[in-house]
Amino acid sequence: KDEKGVMPAAFVSFKTRWGAAVCAQTQQTKNPTEWLTEWAPEAREVYWQNLAMPYVSLTVRRFVMHVAFFFLTFFFIIPIAFVQSLASIEGIQKSAP
Repeated sequence: KDEKGVMPAAFVSFKTRWGAAVCAQTQQTKNPTEWLTEWAPEAREVYWQNLAMPYVSLTVRRFVMHVAFFFLTFFFIIPIAFVQSLASIEGIQKSAP
C-alpha cells in the first residue's frame, strides 16, 4: 500500500479511561462538525491495510461517483417529469381522450 495514502481519521490513545472520556465528550474546535470524536475499536479489530487509500484511487472513486450520480439523476428526472405531467388532470385529459 501507499505509505502516503489519504487517511481521514486519526487514532489517539490515552493513559487513563478518564482522559479518554473527557476528550470524547469535549468539543475540540469552535465548529462542532469540524472534529468529531468517537470511541475507536480495539487495535486487534482494525484492519490496518485498509485504512490508507492512495490519492489516485480516491480521486478515481470520487470521479466515478460523480458521473454515476449525474447519470442516475438525469435518467430519473425524465420519467418522473413525464409521470408528473400525467398526474395532473389536464395531462390525463390530453393523453387519454
